[in-house]
Amino acid sequence: MVRSKIKITGVKARFYDLLVNLATGFKYGKLVKDTAAKMNITEGVSLIDLGGGTGKNAKLFARSAGNSGRIVLVDIGKTMLKKAGRRLKKYKNSEVVQADILKPLKLNGFDMVFIGFIMHGFEIQERSALMKNVSKLLKRGGHLFILDYNQFDMKKLNPIAGYLFNHFECELATEFIKWDMERFLRSYKLGKFEKWYWHDKKI
Repeated sequence: MVRSKIKITGVKARFYDLLVNLATGFKYGKLVKDTAAKMNITEGVSLIDLGGGTGKNAKLFARSAGNSGRIVLVDIGKTMLKKAGRRLKKYKNSEVVQADILKPLKLNGFDMVFIGFIMHGFEIQERSALMKNVSKLLKRGGHLFILDYNQFDMKKLNPIAGYLFNHFECELATEFIKWDMERFLRSYKLGKFEKWYWHDKKI
């Protein structure tokens, strides 16, 4: 099992959406829709999607934010950004930016920051670097949304779920599901903290 699978390239990047669907039993689309609904993205909202990949999430955000909104997708992968650009082409309120989200970004003043299924692929020090960026990206009173694995016991997964996790995920992910992300986030004193659970509290 490789240490991290955050940077997706080559064939995996070209077929990323299909691989995600296979890994989640074709439940990822509903998961994102349910999450977007909870986020309450309204007309005029500015949102930055860090590590936004192929733009599947950003497309939903762009629809909700309307013409007066602003959706910025940031990713480091050229293939992923190319796919995202095609997906978001008709949404004039969206843009894609190629950048390393662990390094300072020349962007700020967002109502919302979204981080979807990438936190688990970073080392602890990288998660800290990411959070430093988040604090600079969010405007006062803004909201951070993180969609990722919750803490759970791998031994309690059914055989199919266990196989998919071990096959598609990285070594860092197996450590992440034992890690207290809430404690880590609270150390940044972001304000009110709220949790939503999906898939038997595994996400």
